[in-house]
Amino acid sequence: MTTDDRAAYARLLAAPSTVDAGRAERWMRAAQALGEAADELRRLHRLLAGHWRAGSGQQDTDEMVRRLVRQLDEAHDAYTRIAGAITGRDDDLTRARGLALAAAADARLAGLVVNAEGEVASEAVTPPMAVRAVASRLTARIAEATAQAEVAERRASEAYADIPPPHPR
Repeated sequence: MTTDDRAAYARLLAAPSTVDAGRAERWMRAAQALGEAADELRRLHRLLAGHWRAGSGQQDTDEMVRRLVRQLDEAHDAYTRIAGAITGRDDDLTRARGLALAAAADARLAGLVVNAEGEVASEAVTPPMAVRAVASRLTARIAEATAQAEVAERRASEAYADIPPPHPR
């Protein structure tokens, strides 16, 4: 295996960062706050029409409020998508990590070792064919879990890239 394989397996096994804990929830709370602000501004905008005479800046104010509501809605949508991408990534990584850890635990139960690249082997110089077959299957399970983690990372990166930039003023 390569250095990249070693790094991918190490990232997979790394404990989730406590810094990241709650990150998706914070984005979702921010999205909710933006949604509530947009709803309140829409409500106030409807009330404003009955209290403002035509002319005297009404059209300019009306357009400004509509633009602010649109920007809040766009930010709400973007924040919701970010929260979803984070949650999806975290869920996928947790599942992949669980698969890799289960395979490593099975290896230990069988008296095998898992190296830094995620390869399972026997410590015996010439292990029996059945032991090599078990080690090969467990290595394949770890490789699949590592591949799933890499897909999760790539999917999250693509999701972030698909989020449109903020609307210009």
